[in-house]
Amino acid sequence: MSIIATFTVSAESFPLGSCIENQPTAEIEIERIVPLRQKTIPFIFVWDHTDFEQFERAAASIPEIEWISQLETFTDGRLYKISWTDGVSPLIEEIVDSEGAILSARGDTTAWQFELRFPEHTNVSAFYQDVTTESEIDLQLESLVQEVTFQSDTGGALLTSKQRRALEVALDLGYYDVPREAHLNDVAEALDISPSATSTRLRRGCQQFFDQQLNK
Repeated sequence: MSIIATFTVSAESFPLGSCIENQPTAEIEIERIVPLRQKTIPFIFVWDHTDFEQFERAAASIPEIEWISQLETFTDGRLYKISWTDGVSPLIEEIVDSEGAILSARGDTTAWQFELRFPEHTNVSAFYQDVTTESEIDLQLESLVQEVTFQSDTGGALLTSKQRRALEVALDLGYYDVPREAHLNDVAEALDISPSATSTRLRRGCQQFFDQQLNK
């Protein structure tokens, strides 16, 4: 069983927050779920930003970013690929050193919230101690739960409880019907989370399910 820990940090602790200054409704979401020591978190969503060109110029001026490239455009946001230099952030480095993985991360100009998966409670403790004492980052623990997974008939882990719940709600509401009986906003409202978080949860749940089935 793994441990899911949710932390919040100030925007000053993570360089991307400065890219959306003077945009009070804008948010950034990290799409990559596993931080690597090189080329960490290469995909990000930027939501509800009124001046994406300004964001791109600001991101390109950050020393930790080598380059940024727009991949897709949505009604309320854009998907970017970014290349980071080494040492992108002390926070990310501590996540990697403690064997953590980013499940989700969203932030604006005031604060960031990270949902992280760790192998054991000891990894969480080591991460928290190292960040707060060595990196001097103001880190706040919001929640700490043991992850529950659902098993396939071959014994492999399929879905987390959150992924299973999201897929069940989407199916019940008719999100996968043809024609659709519900939209992403309907599923998000039923789950009481944002549409972008709902989309991410559904995509990852479907990916894990089909990967398991195709690799049997």
